Amino acid sequence: MDEALKVLVVGGMNVDILGTPENAYHPGDSLPGTIRLSVGGVGFNIASHLARSGASLTFVTAIGNDAFAGITRKACQALGLDTSLAYQFPGPSPTYMAIHQEDGKMAAAISDMAAMEHLDSAHLMAHQAALQKDYDICVVDANLPEDCLRLLPRLVRAPILADPVSVEKGRRLLPILPDLFAIKPNALEVLALSGCRDIPEAANWFLDQGVRQVFISLDQEGLYFASAVGTGRLAPEKVLNVPSTGAGDAMAAGLARGIALKKSAEDTAKMGLSSAANHLNRKLMEV
Repeated sequence: MDEALKVLVVGGMNVDILGTPENAYHPGDSLPGTIRLSVGGVGFNIASHLARSGASLTFVTAIGNDAFAGITRKACQALGLDTSLAYQFPGPSPTYMAIHQEDGKMAAAISDMAAMEHLDSAHLMAHQAALQKDYDICVVDANLPEDCLRLLPRLVRAPILADPVSVEKGRRLLPILPDLFAIKPNALEVLALSGCRDIPEAANWFLDQGVRQVFISLDQEGLYFASAVGTGRLAPEKVLNVPSTGAGDAMAAGLARGIALKKSAEDTAKMGLSSAANHLNRKLMEV
């Protein structure tokens, strides 16, 4: 357990509305099936895993003023997340709605994340003193507006771990690469953002930009890590026949713990893989 760790997470939280038909999916038709509502988002998921490890969490995000706001607040309270620095958006909560095919693959989705674009540098400056407390690690995701991402390294004293979220959003991190302690892209993101042809070359490119540790998620092939000390590829602890949704956020939480505990890049990578494996094992037990 990490009771002594103080963690700052700045990133996205949204309500997920997921529908899955009982039988074959047919566009334009009303289909019997199941609809599930849950709280997610990269920032929230990472904060959730860290809170469950025993760390003390301050979570800066955007919260709307609709009915969903009560659901997101309750989810944060249940985990003990401190949301006193959250931005109160006078509009709809960030919401993701998707329809899946009967095999679980996404058929269509709509993402309403307008609230996150209002969590800007002005909001951060209003809470400057609180952000400059002695946190052991700061985790950010690229759902944040670019001006917010540019300002954070000037306010936060803790080492920063960044999650690109996607290729397009990950481009927002390029101006602050020299300010990042670590970054956790997947294979697609690291190649697109670096313009390199292979994983080792891309990892070295990020190191050349000033990032001190690079952790590249390779899905079921494990994790590639790189730092000034050395590089390596680690196989996953187990390859489970279960959807990998959420494993990347669990991995980021494990990496954050390793950085906060001042572990080596290799040991931090191992902690990331272990956290992802634990997440998948829990999902397997729920099936």
